[in-house]
Amino acid sequence: MRRMVVLMAIVATLVVTGVSNAQQIRGQQVGAQRSGPVAKLVELERRKNEWLRQRFLGSK
Repeated sequence: MRRMVVLMAIVATLVVTGVSNAQQIRGQQVGAQRSGPVAKLVELERRKNEWLRQRFLGSK
């Protein structure tokens, strides 16, 4: 039981850290030009992930 709690705490820390890093990277890319089908798919994936984070983790 104790291992499970520790594991959940580690995963939660990694998720929060990953969200923070992703937001910092996103802020740096705001000025970048995006065009083409791959860039559109990447943007769609980013928006999907952001929506999932907001929906299930309650974070911005």
